[in-house]
Amino acid sequence: MLYTQYRLYDEGVQIIIPSDIKPADSFVPSQNSWVSKDKKTVINVARGGADLTDENLNNRLNEYYKGFCKDISQFECKKISRRTINRRTYGEIQYLSHVTGYSFYNIFLLGSYSGQELVVTIQCTESSWAANAHIFEIISDSIRILRKQEEDGHAGKG
Repeated sequence: MLYTQYRLYDEGVQIIIPSDIKPADSFVPSQNSWVSKDKKTVINVARGGADLTDENLNNRLNEYYKGFCKDISQFECKKISRRTINRRTYGEIQYLSHVTGYSFYNIFLLGSYSGQELVVTIQCTESSWAANAHIFEIISDSIRILRKQEEDGHAGKG
């Protein structure tokens, strides 16, 4: 399978997406979206407005989890954990949701970019989850906060 590399947010975030999943029209400047041709797989990368540090990651992840339990009909959590991607810590919630008769498998990743939330969501129909599991791992593991942005952010601090 071929992948396409995307650089987002003034070249500060890098992610790879399977080449057959194409960029979607997004009307929100802080969000990037991709969708498969059959519209059964959707990937979103968004910058949140809340401040996020390693110290408050667990609290924010817990807040999202509670929000999902309350707001998503037929929410079924499969896994909630912290994971390290490119030497950065992310909170991860994997869950099933049921909307308009369809079951979806979702991965929600919460990390930090320039001190604010970086949210990556990957969704596919539940029936196609097994076929996409390794692809979703590659997408998740491909997330990079590029060094140039890190250096710019730390310039003049000490």
